[in-house]
Amino acid sequence: MTLDICFFPGQGQKIFAPWKTVALFAIASRLDAQIEATLSDGSTATLNLIGVPSMGGGYHAFTTTVEIGKEPLTVRYSYVSDGEKTNVEGHVTIIPKLSQATEEEFTTVIRLEEQEDFVSVKIPWLKLDNWQGWVWLRHKATWIESRWMTLRDLPGLCSAHCLLLQPVNSSIDPSSTFCVFPCSSAKATVSLSAARDVEEPGVYARVRRVKPGGTAEVYVVGKTTTNADPFNSLDGAIGIAKRCLGTTNIPYVFPPSEDRGTVWPFEELGFCTWESIGENIRPTRVKLEKLMQSLKRAQIPIGSFIIDDGWQDIRSEKNETATTRQLWSLDVWDGMDATFKDTVAIIKEGLSTVENVGVWMTLQGYWNSIASQSSLIAKYKMRPFGLSRDCVPGIACNGFDEMQTLVQPDEKNHVWWLPPKEFAYQFWRDYFTVCADAGITFAKVDNQSFSSFLAGVEGAEEAFVLWDNMNKAADDIFGQGRVIHCMAHCERTFNGDIAMGMATHGTKVVFRNSDDFGLPRPKNAHRDHIRANLMNCIITSRMCLIPDADMFMSAAQWPEYHAVLRAFFPGPIILSDEAEDHDLKVIHKLIARTTRGHYELVKSHNPALPLRSRIWEQSIGPGIGPSIKATSYFSPSKSSAVIMWSSRDDALHSSTDIILSSDVVDVIEQHVLRDTRYVLWFANTKDAVFFGSAIDPRSVFPLAEVTLAPKTHEVITVAPLYKLGDIEIACLGLVDKYAGLAAIAAAELIGTTLKLSILFEGELGFVVTDASHIKIYVNDELVTFTAIDLNESAVLLKLQLISNSPALSKLDHWPVDVLLAE
Repeated sequence: MTLDICFFPGQGQKIFAPWKTVALFAIASRLDAQIEATLSDGSTATLNLIGVPSMGGGYHAFTTTVEIGKEPLTVRYSYVSDGEKTNVEGHVTIIPKLSQATEEEFTTVIRLEEQEDFVSVKIPWLKLDNWQGWVWLRHKATWIESRWMTLRDLPGLCSAHCLLLQPVNSSIDPSSTFCVFPCSSAKATVSLSAARDVEEPGVYARVRRVKPGGTAEVYVVGKTTTNADPFNSLDGAIGIAKRCLGTTNIPYVFPPSEDRGTVWPFEELGFCTWESIGENIRPTRVKLEKLMQSLKRAQIPIGSFIIDDGWQDIRSEKNETATTRQLWSLDVWDGMDATFKDTVAIIKEGLSTVENVGVWMTLQGYWNSIASQSSLIAKYKMRPFGLSRDCVPGIACNGFDEMQTLVQPDEKNHVWWLPPKEFAYQFWRDYFTVCADAGITFAKVDNQSFSSFLAGVEGAEEAFVLWDNMNKAADDIFGQGRVIHCMAHCERTFNGDIAMGMATHGTKVVFRNSDDFGLPRPKNAHRDHIRANLMNCIITSRMCLIPDADMFMSAAQWPEYHAVLRAFFPGPIILSDEAEDHDLKVIHKLIARTTRGHYELVKSHNPALPLRSRIWEQSIGPGIGPSIKATSYFSPSKSSAVIMWSSRDDALHSSTDIILSSDVVDVIEQHVLRDTRYVLWFANTKDAVFFGSAIDPRSVFPLAEVTLAPKTHEVITVAPLYKLGDIEIACLGLVDKYAGLAAIAAAELIGTTLKLSILFEGELGFVVTDASHIKIYVNDELVTFTAIDLNESAVLLKLQLISNSPALSKLDHWPVDVLLAE
């Protein structure tokens, strides 16, 4: 029998030791595994089998403890299987924490003088040989994603937009983390790269003017912290950037929940035609009617509907060897076989739950701007703007559709026809007015950051002008915050005036957080989509943005794997199912009815973020190994969720993890209730583990082993246990939803009664140490519940909340009281 095995910490990792001992762990597929660690001081340690709860089954946990002296320690693993010894390739480095370094702040101010349009400046305080970690790179024209690398491997062409680093130099405190953040302004943009051409080695700021005349400033800032918390250094760097821009006191607020007589479209279950009709297949009356009939038959309560790419009136023009696609008019295309207004009516009349209908477009009108022979050219005095790859170097080009415009044999002859700044607002106001007159209430505006390729200062200014006036016109016509800003990854949105709230006066905008779902890509597309969203959210969740994880399909392409991510994101939840292909079980884990019978989304408003204690863990790779892990906090219930996704290469192996006490401390540390125990509820394996918060947060011990088969996930609810006499009880929220904690509006122990306010109907769950004396009242009426024994010390209680009472319809929640029987 083959032995599958992985180690924590894993090969290639560097960890620091705050104590004099460090625990090593292994997970193996066989009980008889003989596992050994060989240390650089010449000693060896045997990893012994330990009895921790196993969630998912089939694997076993082993551990040992090694002592740490004053010198760094190298650990190499080996194991014996069927009499044959295998030395595991690679090693772990454990660095003792001997002294406390001081935290530092760095700021480099870069000024463009009036005659300067572009400058490169070496950052003097950033040393190539000292750091490794996560680098957010703009590796595609419109997307930024994180990559793991040493600073010496930083590319010279691709632009970097944030560095989150750990030391590799032994002279630096091993508990240090370092965040470097380039901060753009409304007058110039800045990103980072390694040296180019004849420049001496180092990290350089690349600064581009976006407003003609006068001086312009940008900033590159850094923050080191020494408590091994990477998010503290990130918050510190962003705080310095805000001070530089003068935006420290700008509060970030969500758009109003109702405007122009309609609800905000992104709090309702959404639907998009892109995948459902077929990518690059244009919508027609017949296709839309078929889709609406399917949704109606399935009784899916769609509230917001997006007509994606293909509805517009466009023309194709031959430009040397490539065909450009350009906007011709502000109407629907002839093949729709319906007027614009009738198209919207097909949707609203086809499904009565639809309140908002939106349309897709690009920031340039269409992919290749406005057709040069269109009547729009004269009406808005449009003029040609040149494009150049030099504006965003390092972008790979594998075909016309990927680079859209810049594959022409002579790119210098290629132009976009766009409204100049004097007419940009009028163009967008007129366009959105035409849409609104047809019944459209919001828009998805795509291809935004491709405007970075507009050449020269006038092109850079035009990119700003297009976005500012589009967003203002949308606010004026549709209502505040009713645009999904897509393909918009660039300096402004990650590091500049949009991200920092200056461009919107603090009103958050819905921001597509990652590349598209469902495009044909390598085998790891689904895993990489989850990981990219979580890693980007580390930055975007701290900005004036509402991260949107993109649409998904409820019955195809790993449905639950994607659905659970959307449940823990504050942005829209949008389906794109093909007709007659819906999984209602998945859909109904994302929605629920209120006391008034109206369906709403059941989701977290705090986006899922990677566990800070696992941020350096390499959660992707071959063979068995750790999963992708993230957490989201729910303040009304004082609880957290830990979400895990299987993440091994090509979905060929299971992910395996040991959940440690330090992980739970990571999840609840800032919100911990004193003298309170917590329960860990594993939603898929339906088991519970208890954890005492009085444990020293620096100690590390195993709580459970978790195995996830390929394409699967797990949600662990970490909830406080309340004392009812000698009994302890925790509320899990709705256990038939992915983000069931979102249903809890309030939880409070008053005397010996646990009083809860629950927002949605569904299956309310509790873990209790003894169910024999529990009574539960809903709206002052005694109700029955089911009790399921989980183990010797835990019982699961479940009761159904239903919105069928006239008395409840006058309330906005279900009042639930849990107490002991007298």
